[in-house]
Amino acid sequence: MKKILGGFLFIAISFVSLTSLSAQGPDEYWVGLEEYAVHTEGELSGMTTWRMYIHMLHTDDYLSACTGSDEYPWIMESTSSPAWYQHPEASETFANAINPAFYTAFPELEYDSWLTIGVDNSLDPMELLSLADPVYDAFAAFEAGENVIANTSVGNGWATFFPGLGADNAGFAGDDLKVLIGQLTTSGTISGTIYFQIFPMGIQSPDLRILRPILYAPTQCMDAEACNYDESAWTNDDCEYGPSAGVIEGDDSVVVGEGVSEWSYSCSADAASFEWTITGGTILSGQGTSFVTVEWDGDITDGVLSVAASSASGCVGEVSTISVDVVVGVEDLVFSQNLDVFPSPTSSTITISLDGDLALSNNLCEIYSISGHKIMELTLSQSEIDVSGLSNGTYIITVETERGLIRQSFIVAR
Repeated sequence: MKKILGGFLFIAISFVSLTSLSAQGPDEYWVGLEEYAVHTEGELSGMTTWRMYIHMLHTDDYLSACTGSDEYPWIMESTSSPAWYQHPEASETFANAINPAFYTAFPELEYDSWLTIGVDNSLDPMELLSLADPVYDAFAAFEAGENVIANTSVGNGWATFFPGLGADNAGFAGDDLKVLIGQLTTSGTISGTIYFQIFPMGIQSPDLRILRPILYAPTQCMDAEACNYDESAWTNDDCEYGPSAGVIEGDDSVVVGEGVSEWSYSCSADAASFEWTITGGTILSGQGTSFVTVEWDGDITDGVLSVAASSASGCVGEVSTISVDVVVGVEDLVFSQNLDVFPSPTSSTITISLDGDLALSNNLCEIYSISGHKIMELTLSQSEIDVSGLSNGTYIITVETERGLIRQSFIVAR
């Protein structure tokens, strides 16, 4: 399907031009590879199909030609052998010759390697012209699955005619500021350079000639807090974050010796795995899931359970934490002789009395049920505590003092 451009392309690339070779940036024209399909089965297993674009600066920028010669070579290489997948029966060098209707009969044709300016099949008309050097035909090498090294004096290239500003033509950058120039299916790593003729903002004279490297498109994320931060980025269009923090569900107080505790975690729907950490206990089962069972140690009073969820891509989200009061059963408690609680039984209030040199001054006080669930927490500003809201039963009261935690029991009865 190749059409010889004759002298047009050869003359075009001989004009005086502005030429440079540099990496991509926010204010530069650059060439990037974007992942189109990853193949895991069939004839293409192990290969990836890439779409290659030249990124422009203005919506009216027009791509006129892609070329290579001895001064500014067109190099397109892959580390695999063969370098490129070319369909054995229906391969085409240029996308404007591929009819999607044939994808049913030849499914792999959709991933054929080809070159283009703007279009990816024959349904969107685009006149493409090509020039092949008789000494080295880069297109024949490409179709044979070989690396392309077009560095001869005559050169090789493909081009299209400028349709004029305002035309509906795929050679213009458009709102996304990029023009498709090829599709490459390979199991290797791609590298190379291409020499471009561009009409900036549709201006044909003077035109712009630039040699650009073929790059894997950078991840556009400038946020250092994101999982895919890229220091070469200039926007935050592609930032990825882990699942947002959620809620750990379970008791905030436990009794040692009464079996294990069960905890569950709910967070954003994109969570795929969970990493739990614990202070003051042991995770018995469920690590990696949203539900764990825990056994707490008997020699602590404060436990901490934390969890962070990860997305399917491995991006770790925010950490959620819950503090747990760990108490022993009443039969295991050692009650302090320095703390007196009266009356017991009581129906409405109790009075706290500290013996010895212990002073009552804004002490932290907590009241637990006999099963170890915290019922009340208060700061003691006076010795009397209202317990009229408690049900009949036995309770444990703890008081923080300068000499540590002391505890005593009392009974509510009506």
